[in-house]
Parts: sequence; structure tokens; C-alpha cells
Amino acid sequence: MDTVTHGIVGALIGKSFFAEDPRPLLGLSPISWREPPRTPGRIAIISATLGAIFPDIDVFSGPLAHHSLALMTWHRNITHSIVMLPLWVLLLALLTHWLAGLLRWPTPSLGDLSAIYAVGLGSHIFLDVLTSFGTMVWSPLSYTRVAWDWLFIIDLIVTSLALLPQLAAWAFSRPDRALRRAIPLWVLCSATVFAAAPLIRKMGRSMDVPFPTGVAWGATTVFAIFFILPLRHRTKTSASRSKWCRAGLALLAGYIAFAGTMHHSALQQVNQFADEGRVNVLNIAALPLPPSAARWSGLISTPEGVYRLQFNELGGEPLKIQFFANAPEDRYIQAARAVRDAQTFLWFSRFPLFQSFERDGRQVVRISDLRFYNGPAPSMMGASPQAPSTNFSYEVVFTPTGSVVSQGLKSE
Repeated sequence: MDTVTHGIVGALIGKSFFAEDPRPLLGLSPISWREPPRTPGRIAIISATLGAIFPDIDVFSGPLAHHSLALMTWHRNITHSIVMLPLWVLLLALLTHWLAGLLRWPTPSLGDLSAIYAVGLGSHIFLDVLTSFGTMVWSPLSYTRVAWDWLFIIDLIVTSLALLPQLAAWAFSRPDRALRRAIPLWVLCSATVFAAAPLIRKMGRSMDVPFPTGVAWGATTVFAIFFILPLRHRTKTSASRSKWCRAGLALLAGYIAFAGTMHHSALQQVNQFADEGRVNVLNIAALPLPPSAARWSGLISTPEGVYRLQFNELGGEPLKIQFFANAPEDRYIQAARAVRDAQTFLWFSRFPLFQSFERDGRQVVRISDLRFYNGPAPSMMGASPQAPSTNFSYEVVFTPTGSVVSQGLKSE
């Protein structure tokens, strides 16, 4: 899951359970109404947000290591580990308690801060496990990558369900200003979706994923439920911030449960295809596709290559079946397998595909991870006409005598 969404979810958790509802400063008129700037609740929200963001500090591993594969070996490693979580919780709680004391900010107790950071860090690890990238939750004891394959790595529905209740809580915290806040928020959110639609549609085409026109209108309707519908009762006692945010958490939990149900059904469909086709299965999975938890790709790794299925669990789209054949095993592929960094890539890759072709008079072995399928590849001399483009490929280039000329990660 992307770092921004992690932070939004962390703030949602902090406002739901660890911070008091906002109260106006005493002695101020309604016109100058505002909540106190320094309260233990503010520190609690900031801590929950930072805790939910902290594990992604390892994204700096690549520049620090000066190694292109650091994204695979360092990212989602010890900072995403359940084993290491108590250490990070203690360090972050102590640092926050010390800084708050230095700045003379009222702060929760050290025990409460530890609980807040534990929940924030735990939410990050949990959401990352739900994606298909893989998270080393047991490092440094084990570097097995755990991936439940329920959610796409960037899921705008998760982001929206975590953000909208917080915006609505702010909009309706002041009944006298609800109309002036809610309407602009609805317009802004709707305009953002329509402005981003062409870009999302273009990205969808590059991934061979359709983006229905009605999605933007559906999003606008959802925004109206949060910002327009409650205006009917704005003069009455409004829901508190914590209630808004807890409702958001309930909606988020419901969506995750729906995604888990869809994954179970999608995996059954992929298994049925493998059984009926008597496929020699080495590995099998159902992976989520954007923009919703209804669209899936099925991957089946075999000795001969990789099957890729694409379908919508709610119907309305024909089943699409592709087969990408591995290049015949030869001395170049055997030599590529022996390259240390290529072995690291194969450790990371769940559905590797081997291609072997000539380029500029040299032999190229490309290993692609089909989890990150990005549509058909541009034509390459000597490559299969069914060759896929992926966001994660590793190339080893050889001279005619078999010596390695170059190697490295290729992002297409």
C-alpha cells in the first residue's frame, strides 16, 4: 500500500480511539471558535500517523545502498517485521515523549504512546500483507515474503474510505459552517476524480485493464453521501469526530472483508481452470487489479511458461486467457540463473518468465515477474510475439562467447 494511504489510515485510527473529540477554547466567541492547539489528543493523532508511515522509511534503502535490487531485499524487511515491532514501538514512544517534553506539549503517558505506535505500525504491516508485493513479517528470523493478494498495491477505494470520514467530521464539526465547508469539499473531491480520470484510464490501458466511464460518477455519488446528505440534519446535534472516524473504520473493514471474499472466489476460479486443463502447476495465485476488488488476474506458473487469466468476479467482462512461453533452456539461460543478482530477483519473483533474444548482436536473457504485468511488450527481434511488458524485469546481456557484458533491473 502507498505511504500516503498508510498515513491517512493512521490518522483515522488515532482520531477514532486515541484522541478526545475537539472542544472549543473557553472564553472565545463562536466566530473565533477553535480547538486548543496543544492537547494530548493532538500528540496521539500525530503519533498514530507517524507510526503508520514509519515502516516505509526503508524506501531510502536504494539510494543508500546504491543497488537497484535494494527495493526487493530491503523494502518491507525489518521495518515491516512483527518480530522487530516491539523495538520500533519503544524507540518511537521514547523519542515522542522526549520531544513533547522538550516542547512542553501535553502528551499521553509512555504506556499509551507505546500502544498508539503499536497499533499504527501494526496497521501498516497488515495493509501491506494484503497486497501481492510480499512483506517479510518474520525478518530477521525468516525472509519469507507473506502476501495475501487481497488488495492492489495502490487502492483508491481504501484511500477514500479512510479520508472521507475525516473530511466529513471537519465539515460538520461546526453546524454554522457546515454548508460552507461541505459543498466545496464535495465539489473539490468530485473535480479531482474527473480530472484524474483520463490519467487513470491511460494507466489502465497500459495494464490492459478497462476503466468504466461510470466509475467517476459513482465516486461523485459516494462523495455526496458523505458531504451532501448530512446537510439535511446540520442544525441538529452532529456526530462527533470519533463517531465519524469509527464509521470510516467500519466501512474500511467491510471493504477489506469484501476483497477477501472476492479473492477466495477468484482463486477458486483459477484453480478450476488449472484442474480442467490438467495444467502442471508450479505456483498459482489470484491477484487483484484496479480499480476495484471485483477485477482479478489469475497466474499459473508451469515448467513451459505462465498462464495469465483476466476476469471480473461480478461479471460483465469476457474471460481473457494468455499463455507466455518460457524460452527453451540453453547455455545463456543457465548462465543467467547463476548470476548472483539474478538469483536475488528470482527469490523475489513469484511468477518468473524467461525470454532469450538477440539485441545489437548480443544475446539477452530477460527474466520478468508477471505479477507486475503491464500489457504487451514492444516487438523485440528474436522475442516471442506474445512477450509481456512488466514493471519488474531483470536482464543479463552476454557476448557470443558467453561472457556477461551487463546486467540490471529494467522497468518498462
